[in-house]
Parts: sequence; C-alpha cells; structure tokens
Amino acid sequence: MSQENVEVLRQANTAFNRGDIEGFLELAGEEIEIEDSKPPPDMPPIARGKDAVRASLTAWTEAFSGGFTGEIVEYLDLDEHHVACVVRYSGKEPRSGMEVDYRSVDIWEIRGGKLLRGKVSYPDRESALRSMGLSEQDAPAD
Repeated sequence: MSQENVEVLRQANTAFNRGDIEGFLELAGEEIEIEDSKPPPDMPPIARGKDAVRASLTAWTEAFSGGFTGEIVEYLDLDEHHVACVVRYSGKEPRSGMEVDYRSVDIWEIRGGKLLRGKVSYPDRESALRSMGLSEQDAPAD
C-alpha cells in the first residue's frame, strides 16, 4: 500500500472531522469528484469539482451542527492509486436529537498526493471490493 496515499487520506479525514472543509479541499485535485450513495439532504449523489464538494461536505457538517465525523477504522490496499477504508460515521443533530451511527466502506483514488475521486458509503467490504473487480483475498488490511 502506498503509505503516501494513506497519509493523504488520513490528513483529509482529520480536516473533515474538525470541520475544516478548506483543509480537506487543499488535499484534493481541482477536478475532485465524490459519489455518495447516501448524499446529504437536498444534494445530488455526485459532487464534481471543488465548489460542489465544498457544498456537499458543508451540508453534512451543517446538518449535524459540526458534529458529524467519520472515524477510519481500517485501510485496505487495493492498488497503487486506490485506497479503501472502513469508516464509522456518526453525528447527532442537537435540536431533534436525531443520531446517525453507521459503518461503510469508501474507495479513494489518489494521484500525485491529491484526492481525485471518492466513492463513498458502500454497505460492506465485499461490495466495495467487487466494484473494483476485486475480492477479499485481493485486499489485505493495513
């Protein structure tokens, strides 16, 4: 696994978790694209470009008053440019008390130290790996 790519993903995740959307975007390529099977309310499932990604990430953090986080619990080695991660997403909306707490698997394409494409919210490792034409045997954990 490319430790450089894992480090980019760790830094981006840290920025997101502290509500630093601009810090996240500094680690993204100009044409970043995020496809989310569980997009934030009133947002399209695919955000293309930094402005659209900024709007999508902001919608998540604002929906949960800045308390929405994604804790990466495992990294998966896919190939030279792709890192998958098992993420525990959680947040609580203080006015309604609505809580989210779920695990998903996200796949990121990283080139030249920049996030280029993310496909997030796969329900499990198997479906995420299958989307890449891989199986569990092809992707040992970090």
